[in-house]
Amino acid sequence: MVVVATPNRWRGAAAAFASCALVGLLFAGQVYLLNPTNGWAAALVFTMPQWCVWGVLAPFVARSDAALRVHTLRARVLAHVPLGLAWTMVNLSIRFAIRPVLHGVFPPSFVGFVAQRFMWDVQVYAVIAGIVVVRAYAAEARRRERDAAALELRAARLEAGLAEARLHALGSQLQPHFLFNALNTVSAFTEREPKTARRLMAQLGELLRASLDHAARPEVPLRRELAFLDDYLGIERARFADRLDVAVCADDATLDAHVPAFLLQPLVENAIKHGVGPRAAGGRVDVEIRRTGDRLVVRVRDDGVGLPPGWSLDAHAGVGLGNVVGRLEGLYPGRHGFRVAPAGAGGTLAEVDLPFQTMAS
Repeated sequence: MVVVATPNRWRGAAAAFASCALVGLLFAGQVYLLNPTNGWAAALVFTMPQWCVWGVLAPFVARSDAALRVHTLRARVLAHVPLGLAWTMVNLSIRFAIRPVLHGVFPPSFVGFVAQRFMWDVQVYAVIAGIVVVRAYAAEARRRERDAAALELRAARLEAGLAEARLHALGSQLQPHFLFNALNTVSAFTEREPKTARRLMAQLGELLRASLDHAARPEVPLRRELAFLDDYLGIERARFADRLDVAVCADDATLDAHVPAFLLQPLVENAIKHGVGPRAAGGRVDVEIRRTGDRLVVRVRDDGVGLPPGWSLDAHAGVGLGNVVGRLEGLYPGRHGFRVAPAGAGGTLAEVDLPFQTMAS
């Protein structure tokens, strides 16, 4: 197997050699200060071979440590005992072999040469191995942090995907519900007013085509939501004739605000069906939308029969209101408000409070 040295590995080897050479220079300075008569050259010859050889061997020590298959710090330290003995002998053997280059002759005895230097060089190995182990644990900690961050990001993306899928599921549930109610309205005119029924069918077709585009995103600009509501009210006004009066008031500053798709239609439908519808005389529905600071407030009020005794949103919300609750929770978790309560002058008030957001924000 051929091992290719990567740029990072070369940089690591160069850094290790430079660090050991710097230590050798520091010891050479100490030797020179203690005996300046011998000069700098003698001090360098005395100290640099040991540290330069260790600088060359340090990357191999690191490779040896990386090759260990141990899982605890204690086992790792114990594994470095035989490694330390072996690499110390390699260091001393190299220095013995280059001795004639520096001093002209071999030492009298290899055993004596090793015995004089072995304990000191074992300690040098221990320092190098300690640095290698600390760096390895630091690299492992950084890798785990990166892996944990990647897992958190993946989990966040999965959670966002699930929330989006839930929102689409809620929208898919709402559209058939809305279509069923609209078809009921059209069918009521089929026998007694065929022309009106055909006109309403054409209007419903336009409305459904608009709803497909409207449902393409979880959020839409308020102006599009108002246009969709106006199409819906065109069918409802035909159904109730002069029994239904709907007034929509939205500040111009709110028209670009993003709101959940199909937010207004189920609120108005609920007011018509349960508030105005049961009254023979019909009634009025007021839709008010305004900005309050960084919040968008939507109010749908009717003057109908009001809420039955004991009514609660959690227990009695139908498909329309239930979808509104679900989509608000999915889009603005912990940042929205929604309540349905008796209106002050009779009837029912549905109020939505959500963050004011536009495409620019």
